[in-house]
Amino acid sequence: MSNVEHIVLEIYDILQSYYEFARKRFTDNLCMQAADYHLVKGPGSPLKLFSPSFVSGLGEEQLEKIAGEDPALKRKRATLEREIENLEAGRKVLT
Repeated sequence: MSNVEHIVLEIYDILQSYYEFARKRFTDNLCMQAADYHLVKGPGSPLKLFSPSFVSGLGEEQLEKIAGEDPALKRKRATLEREIENLEAGRKVLT
């Protein structure tokens, strides 16, 4: 094989590798843009559901269901708050 043929094959391999990389990158970008449009920025985006006017129209019970704290954590927090109050009361008695 001559030098010219060798160089042609080497350039062909480089272009083939670049093509594979560019094709994968294009596909990734297309998927990311479609997901971004349909899930985040588009007119039918689920994120548009949680507008300030929608949230302000929710009742306390509905807000608690959507963004409320886990009941087990609430119980733990209440227990710890009572314990802190008892310890502070005990400290006041001792001083």
